[in-house]
Amino acid sequence: MGNFRFRMLLALASLACVLPWSGCSSNTAMTITLTPASTATITIKQGQSQAIAAALANDPSNEGVTWSLTGGGTLINPTKTSVTYEAPASLASNITASVTATSVANTAITATLSITVNSVLTITTTSLPVGALGVGYSGVVNAGGSTGSFTWAQTSGSLPAGLSLSPSVTDSIVISGIPTALGTSTFTLQVTDGNGNVASQSLKITINPAPPLSVATRSLSDGTVGAAYSQTLQPASGKAPYTWAITAGSLPGGLALSGAVISGVPTTVQTSSFTVQVTDSTTPTPQKASADLSITINPSTANNAELDGNYAFLVSGFDPNGHFVAAGSLVADGAGHITNGVMDTNDPASLQLAQGFSGSYAIGSNNLGTMALGARSFAVSVMGNGNAKLIELAADNTGTQSSGVMLKQSAGSFSQSTILGNYAFGFSGTDSAAARFALAGAMNADGAGHFKSGLLDTNADGVTQNVAFTGTYAGIDAGTGRGTATISIAGQGTTSYSFYIVSATQLLLMEIDFVSGQVSPIVSGSMLQQSPSLGASSLSGTSVLQTSAISGALAQSQVGLFTGDGVVNFNVSSDENTGGTTTQPAPCPGTYSVDSSTGRVALTYSGTTCAENVLYLVGPNQAFVMGTDASVTSGFMQAQSGAPFSATSLSGTYAGGTFAPVSSGAGTQVDIASADNVTSLLSFSTTIGTGGQNLTSSESYSVGVSGRGTMTPVSGGKPEIFYVVSTSEFISLFSTDVNATVEDFQQ
Repeated sequence: MGNFRFRMLLALASLACVLPWSGCSSNTAMTITLTPASTATITIKQGQSQAIAAALANDPSNEGVTWSLTGGGTLINPTKTSVTYEAPASLASNITASVTATSVANTAITATLSITVNSVLTITTTSLPVGALGVGYSGVVNAGGSTGSFTWAQTSGSLPAGLSLSPSVTDSIVISGIPTALGTSTFTLQVTDGNGNVASQSLKITINPAPPLSVATRSLSDGTVGAAYSQTLQPASGKAPYTWAITAGSLPGGLALSGAVISGVPTTVQTSSFTVQVTDSTTPTPQKASADLSITINPSTANNAELDGNYAFLVSGFDPNGHFVAAGSLVADGAGHITNGVMDTNDPASLQLAQGFSGSYAIGSNNLGTMALGARSFAVSVMGNGNAKLIELAADNTGTQSSGVMLKQSAGSFSQSTILGNYAFGFSGTDSAAARFALAGAMNADGAGHFKSGLLDTNADGVTQNVAFTGTYAGIDAGTGRGTATISIAGQGTTSYSFYIVSATQLLLMEIDFVSGQVSPIVSGSMLQQSPSLGASSLSGTSVLQTSAISGALAQSQVGLFTGDGVVNFNVSSDENTGGTTTQPAPCPGTYSVDSSTGRVALTYSGTTCAENVLYLVGPNQAFVMGTDASVTSGFMQAQSGAPFSATSLSGTYAGGTFAPVSSGAGTQVDIASADNVTSLLSFSTTIGTGGQNLTSSESYSVGVSGRGTMTPVSGGKPEIFYVVSTSEFISLFSTDVNATVEDFQQ
């Protein structure tokens, strides 16, 4: 019985070692055998192929091999036991390729076959371009598969009349000349390399009738004011010599045509369209051809240094999807380059947050220029303090029409703790029904991310007054000044915003709420730190008031004077443009009361000539303005200084830019205005948002003792009414503009 059990154990042990289990001394090593063998010497020519097979010994799961290649060529039709190597079709010299088989079951097991591929001298060009009678021709024939010196020859046929082979000892040869006869010529070229190898190729060239004379130049490069310009016009076909002329339009100022060359030094920012005509020397009747061309002369970059450092920007307007806002910050290097840009955009179709960008800018000697912020293009007018007015450039009136400001940032304010104290704000835009919407308010920022003791008023389809709110602010980026904020109203929900810090006293904000598939509220504006001790005496003196609204379907803007007695009484006198019709409403007297804790001012008056109902004070005679009217009036007023006024109150250069449009399709522009208070003439250099046109104009002006003035066009321009804020600022209302455009000019 014992011997039987011993024999059974031996039998089981023997059976176990038959199975593919580890631990049995009878296992045999896996190997790969290639055919041809790895040790074989394999030589093929370019374009040929070599079949390779792999046999695996002791492959436990019959998974076969994978194939890899180094050294050039391709592997085709790979299987787990075979592959075909295909050599390159053309080689300049011999190469060696290595084909490796790797076991799938054990990737440490490989076998490699080396294949030498010999190059073969060939003419690789198989066709040549068609030529034209009397037109210069050039065609290149190339050889491959060898190196060193080459000898070329034409061994049969003939080249087209007028063409010949150039001398060559390289692997290419040129056929060139001026064809003198029509037809197709067939010929054979032969090349011999330094080893005596010979290759031939049959080729043909067809010469067709010459096309008619035309102007080959289809566009001309832009120029820059004050920089030398030169462009040469090119003909196509025809017979030399050629004569050129301008037959319609005119070249930009400072440029002239001499022969085929347009050259000179541009003097004016403009886009000039003109027609050039070329005449050839065909006999007996010369040919003529014309083309419409244009040249754009851009501002010089003489004042790029005017933009240098950190900037925050905010623009508002309309794009094809509806109301549009964008806010961001950037770093300008003073030499035309923009780095470290970040931008938020919002419209009814898309919300894009914290988009990084770079860009460039060019500021001319008059401080009017252009900027590229990522994929968006803007025109700018730069003030003497380095701040700028900003409008987006659009190819036509279906593009984005937006305008706003770009303000120098104080990078030392890029932290939560610097936002501390009482602030007032004013926002405008559209609500969730795409209707005009405005809100203004005030609150306390605790320096730790909380808005407290907030009070606001809103106006859209309905009016909400004296609403308490709380909020938060956080996530301030130490490099860009970007952060996020919320405003929460009990029972009404929370709205969200991104903001960019200008300084501890000013933030630029835009709403970032978005609901996919439906219209979302989109507003933007600024938040300003309030002066301490606000009260009735804060409205003692005169302010220049500017508001915007939508009256029915018409754009409506107002510019005027708000005068307070510092106790309880006020009066408003203004000019108002409604859809292109400007009036002077009757003066609007009334009374006011001030909430000293928030700076909120309630206005009371009789009659309907005033639209202002609520102010949120920022400082003495400075406040955000709100109306409770159906037109949703909103705006801002600032203290006036320097009265009594006259024409001499304006002097020097002012940078202007339109306020944000209130209706879709409204135009935008930036300007540089120079005031001559001797002749009472204002001279304007203007960039229009639609099409980026550059214009010049002049207007005579007069100014009354109150600061109200008028402009009358002298050369170009539009009639305007303006109010002087101080000797360094005035606000202008376009009198007959259907979009009720208002523009702010500052030194």
